Amino acid sequence: MTVLVARPVDPADAADPAGRAARAEHARSLLRRAEERAGLRASRARTASATAAPLTVQHGTPTPTPLDVPREPDERSWPVHGALAPLLPSGAIRRGTVLAVQGSTSLLLALLARASATGAWTTMVGFPGVGLLAAADAGIDLGRLALVPRPGPDAAAAVAALVDGMDVVVVGPQTALGDADRRRLAGRARERGATLVAATPWSGAHVALTVTGGSWTGVDHGAGWLRRRTLTVERAGRSGAARPVRVEVELPLDRSDWPAYLREQEAPGAGAPGADAVGRTELPSAAAPQLRLVG
Repeated sequence: MTVLVARPVDPADAADPAGRAARAEHARSLLRRAEERAGLRASRARTASATAAPLTVQHGTPTPTPLDVPREPDERSWPVHGALAPLLPSGAIRRGTVLAVQGSTSLLLALLARASATGAWTTMVGFPGVGLLAAADAGIDLGRLALVPRPGPDAAAAVAALVDGMDVVVVGPQTALGDADRRRLAGRARERGATLVAATPWSGAHVALTVTGGSWTGVDHGAGWLRRRTLTVERAGRSGAARPVRVEVELPLDRSDWPAYLREQEAPGAGAPGADAVGRTELPSAAAPQLRLVG
């Protein structure tokens, strides 16, 4: 199982390579301990030589663990953006449950953004197509995100190990699981207080969100800027989610970092009579948007 820990480039890291290495080693040690508890990795202590070097204890400020990260007052759930709260029975993501999100990776990332911002350690398993730039734009904290793009034939054991050590485990489309595996993993998540988020159908999920349609705003007559994506989301599930609900959600949720020319088009009256027919404004060459290479 290959684990990638995503972390944005920080000027402080360049000035302190030892600190950067310590943080990376800390993340790897968390995953190793989780694998050992699940039986996926044999404990190195069993095979260590009796003459091995003694353990060295470093004094000073300990490296924070996921349990040291400040939490929301409600320890039973993770918060979500207010615009997404109507999708969930309690207006939040309950710990120890299974949430299935089908049809939109953007919606899945948006649902996890607040949890990540409030301290949730998140891993994505069998999801090689997920974009780190998209995750960061959605609000995911890349410093607490681990990627396992290809878990291999022992996917069930890999997910079980990660459930032991992480707060939120996203199960992607390239994670081979059977129905019995899903039942065991759901029970394990309930015991550990972790949240499973499936990007594919999951029988018995507590909440199942399915994107059934959507539209773009911006290209009204074949020209303009894509500004918003409106998704039609249907909810099903168990218990409080048993009553079907249909909600329209606009993405992205946070537009504070949009360029000025797009924010102006979102202002009240921008689409009033007399405005450009396709909702566009002519830009001087000096104000052209900066493009970033993402692939």
